[in-house]
Amino acid sequence: MNNINMVIDIGNTHIVLGFYLNSELQFSWRLNTDNDKTEDEYFSIIKQLANEYKLELDQIGQVAISSVVPQITRVFTHLIEKYIKCEIKLVNAYYDLGLKFPIKDPGFIGSDLVVNAFSAKEKYKANCIICDFGTATTIQLVGKDGNFYGTIIAPGVLTSAKNLFNSTALLPNIQLVKPRNLLGTSTAEALCSGIVTGNLFMITGFINAIKKEYSQLDLIKVIATGGISELICEDSREIDIIDKNLTLDGLELICRK
Repeated sequence: MNNINMVIDIGNTHIVLGFYLNSELQFSWRLNTDNDKTEDEYFSIIKQLANEYKLELDQIGQVAISSVVPQITRVFTHLIEKYIKCEIKLVNAYYDLGLKFPIKDPGFIGSDLVVNAFSAKEKYKANCIICDFGTATTIQLVGKDGNFYGTIIAPGVLTSAKNLFNSTALLPNIQLVKPRNLLGTSTAEALCSGIVTGNLFMITGFINAIKKEYSQLDLIKVIATGGISELICEDSREIDIIDKNLTLDGLELICRK
């Protein structure tokens, strides 16, 4: 019996794969997004990882994919059709998830935003502001009734940091850590404060402004997700929940929907 659901979140920088058994996440892996890799090369990586975890790929019954990279979507679709041979759910804004969009044609809305909105609504049963720290930082509001109010897209934390390091001769490429003080006494500390605390201030400003603009809504939960969400939001008073598996859990819910 095929009782494992495989979920794939394809982003511009990373591809995250999750494997669920009985609705529980068993394993998740993060791969670099590489437009030059073929379906055979990606499958070879997945097969090797599966062998390490003693995961039988022929036990996969369904796959749900969220992707913002069409070329990689095609590669993984072909991979699944060729090697895994199971049902594939390609999620986008046209997929019926009970979300209501404020425009006639929501096709431009990224599937990651759609999945996160659906996942937050289903998991937390509340109005939710979702802050996702990926290649871009996105902030969106979804109502507990499924109303998709809209999204803010800003440069991602690591994307901005990398561009800063690459554009300057004297600033070192440092490891981002939680700043000890607001004002740094070294270049590394100053950079960490500017990047980490600066992004926290930006998020805080947007959260407070959204809550004020949509004050007609009752309680709004604020959820942070994405690989770097803990570093940015750990001490934030505005963030209610850090849910690093929000997207994967949403895709798994879609497998069962």
